[in-house]
Amino acid sequence: MALTRYGQLRNELMRRSFPNIFAPVVLRDADSNYIPIPISERLVQCIWYDQRLKSGSLETTDGRPVRILSPGWWNLEAGPDFRHATVHIGDEPERTGDVEIHLRADDWDHHGHERDRRFNDVILHVVLWEAGSTHVPRTHAGQIIPQVVIQHQLDTPLEQLYDDIDLDAYPHNVGNHHGQCALVLRGVPDSSLGALFDAAGEERFTAKVRRFLRWIHRAGAEQAFYVGWMEALGYKGNKTAFRTLAQHLPLAELNDHRPQLAPILFGVANFLPTGAPTTSTTAAAWAKRLWNAWWKLRPDYEERILPSNLWQFHAIRPVNHPHRRLGAAVALLKKHPKLMEKILGAIESGGDPVTFFAGIHDDYWSHHFTLGSKTQSEASELIGVSRAQEIVTNIVLPFAAAYAQSIGNPNCTRPPGLLIGGYPPLRPTASCAWPPASCSKTRRWRAGPSRPPANSRV
Repeated sequence: MALTRYGQLRNELMRRSFPNIFAPVVLRDADSNYIPIPISERLVQCIWYDQRLKSGSLETTDGRPVRILSPGWWNLEAGPDFRHATVHIGDEPERTGDVEIHLRADDWDHHGHERDRRFNDVILHVVLWEAGSTHVPRTHAGQIIPQVVIQHQLDTPLEQLYDDIDLDAYPHNVGNHHGQCALVLRGVPDSSLGALFDAAGEERFTAKVRRFLRWIHRAGAEQAFYVGWMEALGYKGNKTAFRTLAQHLPLAELNDHRPQLAPILFGVANFLPTGAPTTSTTAAAWAKRLWNAWWKLRPDYEERILPSNLWQFHAIRPVNHPHRRLGAAVALLKKHPKLMEKILGAIESGGDPVTFFAGIHDDYWSHHFTLGSKTQSEASELIGVSRAQEIVTNIVLPFAAAYAQSIGNPNCTRPPGLLIGGYPPLRPTASCAWPPASCSKTRRWRAGPSRPPANSRV
């Protein structure tokens, strides 16, 4: 099969970058007139997602029968390929967990999954080719993972599946994936369905309020709010790291050292180099200023410095890099020393708290993605409007309701409730693109009789 120029360049790059791993995978036939076809891991993911497998004949490589109750949710973020799959293996009870897809069994080790804690919840390893399937995959914790080879278990010849499946349509543009609630919800009137999703949203909102009540009781209102919005800046991959940083550096302490906010936060986050940068770039000059202040402060914070492995840097968009998000936190603290007071005042007066998060700027971070990155000619938002709306919905409003309860002020709970009902639906995240009830309290089914997707789960 003659490769296109793109294909040649791609394969050359992959061989150079991964000489021990990469090899083009093609399906061949003894017939000299047969044109081989490329087989990718994404094709196997689509096969698994559609369950194009012979029912009742799957078994693990050690001979145990396997029944797939749910293939799981296609994960578009870092980690295993599918989340929340449910399988029944041999005589064991049903298990729900993650599924990882590969072309070959030893790809598990080639991709480093045995060293990655994110793959500790994988309950099934699905591989296409039988060759090499004696390889035994293990989690970081040392647990052996059941493995299934599907080469001879496809419901249609692989070549036909290659022709039938539009790789670019997956996972969002294929309409044949209905969740377990589809049959139940299909016959529910719109009014009842709206009430159901409203109740689910209320329950989720109440859980967030209870969480803030615990934090307020433990550390006080200002610290609880500060920990909440810091956690939100971490997105999914670095929520724990940002929350831990906020706990290691309480707001009251930072307020006593306002001129040194940046070196203290970046130093305790373990983002600064061990020595002063020597290059002459704009980024190096900025990092050097931080370092010159930090080395004098470091002895006072030595025991609070976060371990470097707490941070996740891969599979993150440059604008969401943790260096840049921490820069946004510093800018927010500098611009709004009394952030909680201002936001609660805005809520009570009918103002929009989004403006406090979306309107910040920093001379360095508005033009850089990391401590050492090149200067970007055009400034970019430190916290975009859509992210600011998510922070308000998931942090500000639950906190405001919790704060009202904590001080016994019932009048303060009404504005958040009104704001939630009037807020526009949030943009779905990659991990939550289809279950509307679990994505946001802000989905307003009553505003228009529009039936939710058939694959929604209750």
